Amino acid sequence: MSFPQTIMGKWGWEQVTTTAQKHKLGTRMQIEDTTYVYGKAGEAITVGILCESAANISTEDEDLPVATTAAAATSVTVTFGAAVDKNEYKDGFLYSNTGGTGIGYRYRIKSHPAGTAVAVTLDHEEGLIEAWTNGSDTVGAFKNPLDGILISNTTPVGAVVGVTVSDIASGSYGWLQTTGPAVVKIQGTPAAGAGIQRSDGTTGCVEILAEGSNTLYGSIGHMGRTAGVNNEYHEVMLNIV
Repeated sequence: MSFPQTIMGKWGWEQVTTTAQKHKLGTRMQIEDTTYVYGKAGEAITVGILCESAANISTEDEDLPVATTAAAATSVTVTFGAAVDKNEYKDGFLYSNTGGTGIGYRYRIKSHPAGTAVAVTLDHEEGLIEAWTNGSDTVGAFKNPLDGILISNTTPVGAVVGVTVSDIASGSYGWLQTTGPAVVKIQGTPAAGAGIQRSDGTTGCVEILAEGSNTLYGSIGHMGRTAGVNNEYHEVMLNIV
């Protein structure tokens, strides 16, 4: 059974949360002039909060030994730096970070068992584009950016992924808004129409783009038609890619 990658929704669908997974992580939903992505919360998150992807796990991220594997193979044995849970990296990606002709390619992970040296099944019908060789090629793995989402930290641990449109309990599934008219918690007093970025002063907030000497994290949209008030929720126009 396959699941649609993008669905057309109705108002109210974006506010549904569940304890059981109903869509593939990263599924997109369009409702008129707004878009959303489906994710799993790594902590309890309230409505109107900017979120980021989960922190990297250093023993599992890159320079991992890989068994010699021929081109077109759809299963690759990878030795992680520590034991992983069953399907911990499902819907994430495997890629070659050092080595020969296979370097730079990345592949969607379909499944894998628990353990340290595990056979990772790829979700690619044609398998590896180039062969990987033990001893000369190493690989990295990263989880789906919508797996274990967190409240945006003042010192980032991952990429911005969206704004909550309902409360999501830790371990539950729900939707994050990425584009269109939205409401989000504000730090400072950005002017109407001003560019906004993730806040480096208040978790889960947005602030004026490159305010003062603050770090420029990249634009994620603009304020709406009113100026922001510190620690209040305001209209914004999101544009999170």
